[in-house]
Amino acid sequence: DPPGVEIWHSLDVDPVPQQRVREQQLRRVNFLSAWYPDEDRFVQLGNNLTEITRMVEGGRNVLGLDESPYDQSAMFRQQFFDLYTIDVVTGNKELIENRLTGLSTASPGGRYVIWFEGADYFSHDLRSGETRNITEDVATQFVNLDVTPTREQMPNFGIAGYLEDDEAILLNDRWDVWEVQLDGSGGRALTAGASESIRYRVTDLDPDEDAYDPDEPLYYTTYGEWTKKAGYARAEPGDEPEMLIWDDKSFGRLMKADDADVFVFRQERFEDSPDYFVAGADLSNARQVTTTNPFQDDFAWGRAELIDYENEWGRPLQGALIYPADYEPGRQYPMLVYYYELVSQSLHQYQVPDPTNYYNIQIWSQEGYFVFRPDIVYRDRRPGQSSVETLRPAVAAAVATGMIDQENMGLIGHSWGGYQTAFFVTQDDLFKSAVAGAPLTNLMSMYLSFYGNSGGTDARIFEIGQGRMQVPWWEDYDSYFNNSPLHQIQNMNTPLLMMFGTNDGAVEYNQGVEFYNAARRLGKDMVMLSYDGENHGLAREPNQRDYHSRILQWFGHYLKGEPAPAWITGGVPFIEQKDGLQAKKPIA
Repeated sequence: DPPGVEIWHSLDVDPVPQQRVREQQLRRVNFLSAWYPDEDRFVQLGNNLTEITRMVEGGRNVLGLDESPYDQSAMFRQQFFDLYTIDVVTGNKELIENRLTGLSTASPGGRYVIWFEGADYFSHDLRSGETRNITEDVATQFVNLDVTPTREQMPNFGIAGYLEDDEAILLNDRWDVWEVQLDGSGGRALTAGASESIRYRVTDLDPDEDAYDPDEPLYYTTYGEWTKKAGYARAEPGDEPEMLIWDDKSFGRLMKADDADVFVFRQERFEDSPDYFVAGADLSNARQVTTTNPFQDDFAWGRAELIDYENEWGRPLQGALIYPADYEPGRQYPMLVYYYELVSQSLHQYQVPDPTNYYNIQIWSQEGYFVFRPDIVYRDRRPGQSSVETLRPAVAAAVATGMIDQENMGLIGHSWGGYQTAFFVTQDDLFKSAVAGAPLTNLMSMYLSFYGNSGGTDARIFEIGQGRMQVPWWEDYDSYFNNSPLHQIQNMNTPLLMMFGTNDGAVEYNQGVEFYNAARRLGKDMVMLSYDGENHGLAREPNQRDYHSRILQWFGHYLKGEPAPAWITGGVPFIEQKDGLQAKKPIA
């Protein structure tokens, strides 16, 4: 028999676990080629070093990326590449630009290659060979400065489309859409949302077309950053956009019939299930054509409102406050805080009460809880501490409404929200109980783990991703230590329910084990639910229903004074769990 060994080398660009996950993909590697049967000729365009990303319109060239010069640095940081055009007739490869990352594409007409670098967009004219910075004189910011600067190349707001014949490219900034000439001769704003914090985005009414006709009207989706209103606008050629619908609702994609000015859109509110409406070109007098939840009137239903607050360093923020379905003015109710990062945009999101969706806001509302969904923002290398400094004033703003029983508040989150929950309860006793699903607990050991679902290293999450730590832990030990729930667990006084799947491929299962063992050693009040064979989210319906029910039991006991089952008060012996849970029906 062959030995059962894998060879892991510190110089592996792709670690063996990642190669193992991608085994079938690696075995099916193929290279784009051009075959000329009349000439009895075959031209290989791609190879082991050059990945073909797209065919340039007209078929004479393809775009190719070569990442190999930057593979070593990309093991833990951003992946850069050299950008080439490859002639499909000769196979000749021409370097367009080196050391790019992220967006690179070609215009529909095939004349220009476009990419984003630094804070600007660039075009390369395939006819003249000239490269131009096409946005340096455009008076706006196309790079997204709202995100934590963990990457050398910060993200942009994206390309909205093109005008026919490569006349111009449409680019998004934070609020507006700009028409920019691909030859670098200038640009202009098509919308004016910045002054009112309204975001305009082009809506594509014909996905089969790769460019917009400048002689046809352009439709936009609109969204108010601080009002959470949304709707649609239309701009006739040469005119400013006119708002057609602007309402306290959430709207889906706008669609148009192929051969008629008939439009369809979807709208919803927290208390109004998503339905489709049909209208003419100006979207007025829209006719409802579906009723997706005719039974809703038979049930009590909550409502949602916005709460404004500032975090402890003065950043204005908002949260969505969901009312209990049985709300009566003058009464105070327990509150659950369910959060992640920026979530207040869910204000008008409709949710069906479904126990297989174990974090179900609608069910919590019907169980008599306020549910608060606050926005959380972060400072460099302080993810946990920033969360605490944002969450405390957010909760204070909700309590200031006078409707919340501040002695009976619970905190709940999953994954990154679970991390923040596990960290918060080591810093503050604000909440009477908490639930953390699949949380990061030890940032240092997590940094050195693999992301099981992809096989890649978790180090990249901390250096350039959501962890926002920017450097390895040995370069900033204090920040990793001070923001790890495990290393502050001695200060935890809040009863904590933790959930993990044993096959979690996003947050390693051992993150839960470490915290659990520390809690046991310290005599802390904690229960860990370990779901055998489950990944980062629970996939089996019995497990989904079980976890959903245990969340209700946990908060029901601590926030409502309901009797506690044995699994909360003292645990359940293994044999009894194995025999009893198999013999009994799952928790309803």
